[in-house]
Amino acid sequence: MEPTRYRPPTWATVLSIALIVGLIAPVMYLVTTFLFHFSGGQYRMGPVVDYGGLAVIASTLLLTPIVWKVRSPAAALKCAAIAAPVAWVVAILVEWGFSFALGAG
Repeated sequence: MEPTRYRPPTWATVLSIALIVGLIAPVMYLVTTFLFHFSGGQYRMGPVVDYGGLAVIASTLLLTPIVWKVRSPAAALKCAAIAAPVAWVVAILVEWGFSFALGAG
């Protein structure tokens, strides 16, 4: 007979994913806003920062249900914990590239 594993309730997993994305997103949005929109005086970077933040949040929230369905709730939680910071690093690199394309010196 196989031992039963403890599985956290579904609501706890969903809440954990929401907290991961919900706590990282505002902090990193403020960081990218400061780095690329205000500190360089580049008014043209506003939409790039806004759309970059929305893309990161949407991609993380789109990826986790797919992983949940294909693998498991625990894998979706791990995916959110890994994908959110990685996506923000990618967003920072992309926004940095756009800041030079839009005229940073």
